[in-house]
Amino acid sequence: MTEERKHAILLATVILTARKLQPLLEEDDRAGKPNMGTEFWAEIYTKKSMERAAHILDLIDEKWPA
Repeated sequence: MTEERKHAILLATVILTARKLQPLLEEDDRAGKPNMGTEFWAEIYTKKSMERAAHILDLIDEKWPA
């Protein structure tokens, strides 16, 4: 795997994870105390987002091979 591909997966993962975590983080801010499940869900969302980003890049590679 090339460095460019790794960076693309990382960027897509950050974007997808941020979208999922935004509601949890806003909830923490309103309550004024940390949510114990936030770290767990952050890990889950990050893993799933990496899988989704890799899948998207695979689909792009299939359609437009290098």
